Amino acid sequence: MVRVGFGYDAHRLVVGRALILGGVHIPYDLGLQGHSDADVLIHAACDALLGAAGLGDLGRHFPDTDPQLEGVSSVAIMKRVAEMIRNGGFELQNLDTTVVAEAPKLAPYI
Repeated sequence: MVRVGFGYDAHRLVVGRALILGGVHIPYDLGLQGHSDADVLIHAACDALLGAAGLGDLGRHFPDTDPQLEGVSSVAIMKRVAEMIRNGGFELQNLDTTVVAEAPKLAPYI
């Protein structure tokens, strides 16, 4: 059976935060505001995976009110989501992502 999930995430750009996308640090003068590292790419991918498996959304499993998640790497969150997906008996076939940003240029980091 084929299942499809859709993930979306957005965070405000702010001064004083690192810009992390897909677990990669992108040198830039602004970063994404959030409770974790605010990696919108990983957050959207995790939401899509959880949705396809019928497991709710990222905020349900990793709420921004959890002090243990403050500043956590979204790569660690994705590892936990992957474990949840496997434990649910699901196997990822394909995952495609899109980042919409005016700046910085992301091509050198893809």
